[in-house]
Amino acid sequence: MFFYAWSHDGHPAFRDPAASGRHDREEDSMLQPAPAFLHAADFRNLPLRFFAPPSGRPDLPWVAISDLLALSRLTRHQQQVTLTMFRNGDFQALFRTVTHDDDILVVCPVLYAREICHAFQDEGLIDADLNDFFIRTNKTAFRKQQESMPDRDPAWFFQAMGAHADFSWPQT
Repeated sequence: MFFYAWSHDGHPAFRDPAASGRHDREEDSMLQPAPAFLHAADFRNLPLRFFAPPSGRPDLPWVAISDLLALSRLTRHQQQVTLTMFRNGDFQALFRTVTHDDDILVVCPVLYAREICHAFQDEGLIDADLNDFFIRTNKTAFRKQQESMPDRDPAWFFQAMGAHADFSWPQT
C-alpha cells in the first residue's frame, strides 16, 4: 500500500513503501506513468501540475489533485484521508494514481478539480486567490494541450466537455 508523505521539495506525494520493507503487488498494478505533462505553475512555492488526458479520447486536461490539496488549508492527515476517499470512493474511476518526476500523484479531470475547488472555497478550506490561480493555470494548460492538436475538429471541445458530463449542444 502507498502512503502519503512529503517529497524532497516540500510538496505532497505518495511514496513507495517498498523501501521500508512493505510491498503490495495489487497496489503496484494500479500505479501508472503520468499522462503527458502539459504545464506547472507555483503557488506559494508549491506546484500545481497539469497533464494531458490519459484516455486518448477528447477530454480536457487532468490536474494533480494531490498538488491542489497541498495548497489547501487541510492538514497533512486530512489531505491523506481525502486522497484515499477519492481513490477508493464512488468516483474512483475518475482519479488515477500516477508517477511523475519521482513523485506518485493522484490526478483527475479538471472539471472535477474545479468543483472540488469551489466546494473547498465555500467551506473556507482554500482562499479565493487559489481558486482564481487554478482557473488561470488550467486555461494555460488547456492552451498547451490545444497546441499539440492543430487539426482537431471544432466539435472536439464539445466532445471533451461531454467526456465527464451529460452535455449536449442544443439542436436547432
